[in-house]
Amino acid sequence: MTAFKHIVRLLAVALVLLLTGASASAQSVTVYAGQTFTFEVDVQFAAEENITYEIYDDFAGINMAVVPGNCPVSSAYFPSGNTGSSVDITWVVPSMYIVKVEAVNDCPTNNMKFWLVEVLEALPTASLVVNPEEVCRGDEADLIITFTGEAPFDFTLEADDGSGTPVVTTYTGITDNPFVIVISPNVTTIYTVTTITDANGTNNDPSNSVTLTVKPRPAGSQIYQYEP
Repeated sequence: MTAFKHIVRLLAVALVLLLTGASASAQSVTVYAGQTFTFEVDVQFAAEENITYEIYDDFAGINMAVVPGNCPVSSAYFPSGNTGSSVDITWVVPSMYIVKVEAVNDCPTNNMKFWLVEVLEALPTASLVVNPEEVCRGDEADLIITFTGEAPFDFTLEADDGSGTPVVTTYTGITDNPFVIVISPNVTTIYTVTTITDANGTNNDPSNSVTLTVKPRPAGSQIYQYEP
């Protein structure tokens, strides 16, 4: 059993002991730093009138039934508020967190739901620039790829000239950052990194797209001597 799953079990047991008089449950979530994750409650839970979410980054020995969330916005934050049947949380710093959602009605009774959140190091990304942006047919340009993450990188590069199935090329073990590829397509082509992998995982939507515009050269023609 992983340490993360072990902590989830311990948390579930602790909640039963801790939250006497309140209905509580615990689940686990794994996300990556920089990602925004949506937390939502089921229909029965959402029927309660007041629903509030809180984040804890320091939860050892804390009675979360009465202690408010203590996570600084520099580590995780709510981009659009912390109330409602669902909220978004953006995770900034890799660590372990607890998200609490509490629903209170007019009886008064309260229900609590907890998520144990493991935030991993951010997935790698690729930023593309083409220099120059326009060439004449037969000339070359530099496709410059700048990575975030931990080298070495494995990535796939898609070249789409609009004539059919895009050409996909795989690069492995890349340590140069930035990494430069010399390109010389015959027609205007769009380039995109479609996947990239480093030690932290694989990102399937890692980059922007750039376009190299290729201008055709004038066609050759016979030269005639002008005689007045």
